Amino acid sequence: MRKALSKMTLCLAAVAVPQGLRAVPEPVNAPDSWELNFRYQDPQRVSVFLPGQAKPVVYWYMLYTVENATGHEVDFYPEFELVTDTLKVVRSEVGVSPEAYRAVQRRSGDPLLVPPERALGRLLRGKDRARRSVAIWRDFDPKAKAFKIYVSGLSGEVKRLRNPSFDPTRPESKTNKRYFILRKTLEIGYKFPGAESTRSQTVPGRVRDGQKWIMR
Repeated sequence: MRKALSKMTLCLAAVAVPQGLRAVPEPVNAPDSWELNFRYQDPQRVSVFLPGQAKPVVYWYMLYTVENATGHEVDFYPEFELVTDTLKVVRSEVGVSPEAYRAVQRRSGDPLLVPPERALGRLLRGKDRARRSVAIWRDFDPKAKAFKIYVSGLSGEVKRLRNPSFDPTRPESKTNKRYFILRKTLEIGYKFPGAESTRSQTVPGRVRDGQKWIMR
């Protein structure tokens, strides 16, 4: 088990592990629940001219294919979060601007690519039922030197942990939870080469051993 979470993981409210929890469970080695096959391309940058704007808007996108090789149908409702080393969180846009999606579609050249909102829902079994879609984010902190992408919704594995800070004298709420629910999540780490001043021209590289499953 990891001795501690990274400072970035601890500080983010978006990460479902509060600072009061010192030991975070690891995912099981062999899936004890359903798990989807997920293939992806590393994130890329694209500039898009939106209606009414004189300057292009920068987006980042990740093309992916998801396949259900389990023994039953599965509801596919993924969440894609991009978290920078400057502790900024950017969630992917489901109802992304049509211009941004069309730019990605043209660049990919994939006639079977579907918009993020059409990738959601019941996923049938088999390779011929696989879906090809994209996660799209707005540009993020220009001072960031590295970032991680977290993909949830690929597995049914969950863990329930008791909240050591729960106050039984107060009603349960978002700020006073009795339990925390952690979900098996894919973590993928990236780093920008070179100096901050050249970030707009550089392509982030996947860090060594940067892909792993975590409970988040």
